Amino acid sequence: MSTRVSTVDWQGPLVAGTGTIVLASSGQGTFDYSLATRAADQATTTSPEELLAASYASCYAMQLSALLDPGPEENLALHVEAVVTQGGPEVDFGITEINLLVRARGLRRSDEEFVETARTASSVCPIGRALSTVPVSVDAALSI
Repeated sequence: MSTRVSTVDWQGPLVAGTGTIVLASSGQGTFDYSLATRAADQATTTSPEELLAASYASCYAMQLSALLDPGPEENLALHVEAVVTQGGPEVDFGITEINLLVRARGLRRSDEEFVETARTASSVCPIGRALSTVPVSVDAALSI
């Protein structure tokens, strides 16, 4: 079992305030965030949704790799993009959907087998299980 820690410091009211996220366990970074940039179309700082997308994409890639169990003759390469969509006041600003786009190279599998495994990976990876109440779509394809 492992434990990971992130810390947040926030100053000010919701609308005008700003915060700092620290990836404390790994020491890999400190990131600014605010409501203004969280809700903006063009982000200049990170957001909880972007961090969630990174968490899901990285967990998903590892789970998919495990499920595919590439053999020594395969040279698996995965590219995963996770898009987390936050809704507006009609859903209390909750996460309304997550879309995963995954492309793979170096596998000797049929498209059908890959797509089925890719869909399974989204619901069995630990982050995917934690997000089980959020609708998730998976667009998977083998790259040439």
